[in-house]
Amino acid sequence: MTFIQKPKHSKVARSTDGFKPIRPAFRERQYGSEFNQWELAILREFSSAKRLTNPTISGSVVFDSGLGKNHFLLIPAAHLPQDYVICECPPSIPVPANASYVTIIGKKSVFHDHWEIMVDDISYEKTKMQIKPEIDFKEFQDQLFLQWGGIDSPLRELLAFEFVSSPPLLDLGQVGGLNLTLYDCTATGKSKKLLKYFRAIIPLDITMGKSGSLALPELGTDQTLSPFSWRFRSFDADKPLNQHLTMFLDKRRSKRFSEISVGLGSKSKQPKTIYDPPLTKVDQPTLLPDNAEMLPMHFDPPLEVTKYVITMQMQFPTIGKTQTDLDKTLDFASQKIVNLAEKYDLPQAIRRYGLFDPSYYGKPQSILRLALASARSQGKATTDNEWITKVFDEFYLKNMETTLEAWEDIMTSKGVELVSIKNEFDRQVLKFITAKESKETGIGFPVLNERFPDPIKLGSSLDSLCNLGKIREVKLRVYRSVPFVE
Repeated sequence: MTFIQKPKHSKVARSTDGFKPIRPAFRERQYGSEFNQWELAILREFSSAKRLTNPTISGSVVFDSGLGKNHFLLIPAAHLPQDYVICECPPSIPVPANASYVTIIGKKSVFHDHWEIMVDDISYEKTKMQIKPEIDFKEFQDQLFLQWGGIDSPLRELLAFEFVSSPPLLDLGQVGGLNLTLYDCTATGKSKKLLKYFRAIIPLDITMGKSGSLALPELGTDQTLSPFSWRFRSFDADKPLNQHLTMFLDKRRSKRFSEISVGLGSKSKQPKTIYDPPLTKVDQPTLLPDNAEMLPMHFDPPLEVTKYVITMQMQFPTIGKTQTDLDKTLDFASQKIVNLAEKYDLPQAIRRYGLFDPSYYGKPQSILRLALASARSQGKATTDNEWITKVFDEFYLKNMETTLEAWEDIMTSKGVELVSIKNEFDRQVLKFITAKESKETGIGFPVLNERFPDPIKLGSSLDSLCNLGKIREVKLRVYRSVPFVE
C-alpha cells in the first residue's frame, strides 16, 4: 500500500479572508498522516499477505449476493476499504457473515483479467494488532475544543464523551452512544454554534451516516459498504422533537449503527418545563457557561480528532462479565439516582419522572453509558461499582449540581414546577408555600397574608395557582403545593 505525501504548503494558497476549512476525510483518506499508526500497520500487513501465492490473511468480510455464488470481499478492517481481495469458498465451506472478522487460508487462482483467493480454511477471531490511541483523553479534549474557550470540567468531559461514545448494551438490546442537551447561559445561540462546529470537524460520511462505496474494476461494479459504526447527530432543542428522534431516545435502537450520540442545542438558559422532552429524554442536561466563546482562529480541523474517534470504536469495555453483573450495577446506579432525588428533597411522585427516574430503563442506564464512555477513554476493559461511583461523583453529580443551581427557578424544593409561571408574585407565593408547609398541614391564609400584606393581590394569586394546578385548597383557606405527577 503506497500513500501520497501530503503537500507541505497546501494551506498557504488559501486566503484567510475567505477561509474555508478542509473537511476531514474518512474512507477517502490517502495521506499517511490521516491514519493511526495501528491502521497503517493493518494495511501494510494486509498488503503483504495478499502478495503471497498461498496467503494467510485477516480482515473484515463484505458479503453481497451480487458478488457471485460463494464469493465475498475481504478488506483490512470494517472501516478500511483502501485495499481488498476477492475470495471464493468451495461448496463445503459456508461464506462467512457480513462484517465478521476472519482469518482465511487459501491459494491464488488467476483468471484472464483478475485473481481471487480460493479459500481452504476460515477461522473467526479478533485482530491481534495492538490498538490504542496516539493521544490521551485530555489531549483529545484539547484538540476537540481547539477553537473554543471557557468550557471547563465537567462540561468539557461530558461533551468529549459524546465522541468517545459508549459501547452497546447488548443485554438490554440498546445501541451505545451518549445523548446530551446543551442549554445556553447567554441565550444567544452559542450552544447551537458549538454543535455546528462539532459537525464540521468530523468527516461528513460519519456525521451523515453514509454508506461507503468500493470500486471493483475487475468485476465492473461498485460494492456498497456499511456505514461507520458510530454516528453523531445534532438537533434544535427549541423545536418539537420529531417522532423518529423521540422514539430513538426512548428505545435506543438502530438497524444501521451500533452507537449513536445525539446533541440537542437550545438558545435558552433552561427548559420550558420540568417535563420538556429535551430535558428528560437525554442522558443529561448541560449548560454552556457565560464565558464560553468561539475563538477567532482559522485552521483546518485537527486530524487527531477523527483518528481518536476511530480508535475509540475499536475499544469495548463491559459492565462486569455476566448478566448478573449488569443487573447488580443497574441496581447500584438506581440507588445513586434515588439518593440524588432525596438530596433535592423531591417527593416520590416526581422521582418517577424522567430527570430522576430510578427505573432500570431510566437514568441508571445513563450512568452506565457515562461510565462505559469514561472507561473507554481510559483504556479500561471492565467497570465495577467503584468506577461507577467515581464517574457519578466527578461528572454526573457535579454537572447536575452546577446545572440545577443555575436553574433555581425551574422547580421548588418540593418538586413543584415553576418555570411555566410567568408572574413573579405568583412564583414567590408558591415558593413560600412549599417552604413553609409540613407533611401534615398546609399554610393558612393568615400566615400568607403576614408575608404578603395585600389580601386582594394575594387572593388573586392563590386562585391563579389553584387553576394552574400548582397548589390545592385542602380546607377552607388552607393551601398545599401539588408536586408534578406524570
